[in-house]
Amino acid sequence: MAEGGEMRGFVFSVVFIVVFSTLLSSIPVGLQGTGASPDTVIPINPSLVTGFSETENYTRAAFSPVGGGLYQYEYPDTLGSREWLCVTDDTEIGISAKILTWGFLWLGQLNPCNFISPDGTNRGVYPTFAMIGSDAEDGAVRYELEFTETGDNAGSFIVYWNTTLYPDIQDAWDNDVVYLLHGVGIDATATNNIAEILVGLLFLSLPNVPVLINLFLAVPIWACVIFVLWFVLKEMIPFL
Repeated sequence: MAEGGEMRGFVFSVVFIVVFSTLLSSIPVGLQGTGASPDTVIPINPSLVTGFSETENYTRAAFSPVGGGLYQYEYPDTLGSREWLCVTDDTEIGISAKILTWGFLWLGQLNPCNFISPDGTNRGVYPTFAMIGSDAEDGAVRYELEFTETGDNAGSFIVYWNTTLYPDIQDAWDNDVVYLLHGVGIDATATNNIAEILVGLLFLSLPNVPVLINLFLAVPIWACVIFVLWFVLKEMIPFL
């Protein structure tokens, strides 16, 4: 009977460790402490704006007039080894990568991007703010960008704003409170971050978590770890 109870305890401990670790590693990024995510002033699902290896975020105020009612924003730094240009006329928006001659000389040629909505609809190279508003849920939408010529991925483009203050995205845009983020690549540190979270839990060093709460979370997992080690040693060394 005792052996059966110990075996059930062993199975429970192993399952608990696996399930607990999986749930802990799947905590939304925004609840894992301060990380390399863009500054936001409104609530937004962190999975929309994190996980990129490189990002560029901006608002209407970053654009400069170029004539004819057009405004443009040239990214100050490369993104994904490319130079980018965002253009708007305050009713629609478009993003293009600069085509460089000899790798450094720009003669004005652009490689525009199609905006692919969350449901797979191609919104074209200049989606209107009305389209963006219809695609958004609770004031947030993430588009996948594809180069028109090749269909290659050009990253993701996230648009978000506070629908409580501005139900209409056009009003939010006119008041410079529509936030834009262009992200490329995948954050290669995600796996390391998960391992760091687990180690931080066990050694009472989770970021931005009070020690008592960290201890409350760590005690069950430590108890299971100790029981599993004891059971394995007991089975391997009969005289223990």
